[in-house]
Amino acid sequence: MADETKRTTGIDLLVRECRIRFSIPENLNHYSAMNFREAEKKFIKFCFNGRQLREQDKQRYLYR
Repeated sequence: MADETKRTTGIDLLVRECRIRFSIPENLNHYSAMNFREAEKKFIKFCFNGRQLREQDKQRYLYR
């Protein structure tokens, strides 16, 4: 049961990280409230496919 809690927490942290990465001023100013929520969901799905997180992590380590 403790393992299940850890997995849920990990997923929640990943979703939170994706939401933070999506909440940039460019997106906040572009979308209406309802469209922002839909676009955010699509971005989170995109992140979970592994593409966005891997690309941003590469950039993070290249420019240190």
